[in-house]
Amino acid sequence: MMVCSFAISIGVTIVAALALTALAFGQVVTIQIPLVATFRGFSAEGGAHAVTVQGSWGGALGVILLLATPLCAVAIAHRDGGS
Repeated sequence: MMVCSFAISIGVTIVAALALTALAFGQVVTIQIPLVATFRGFSAEGGAHAVTVQGSWGGALGVILLLATPLCAVAIAHRDGGS
């Protein structure tokens, strides 16, 4: 149960990070999530879009744990099955 909720949380965090990177790249905007990451989209020479990502591993771990905790609690509460 705990491993599955942790794995799901990692997947959700990765998908969200990729979506924010794509948004910053496509819209040439800066997206900042305090204590976690900053996604800076910009136009490089010749008008090409580019993006830089600066992040904190500790902040990402915090997000993963915040997502995993309620998932694990729900799994424990409903571990007897779907009936």
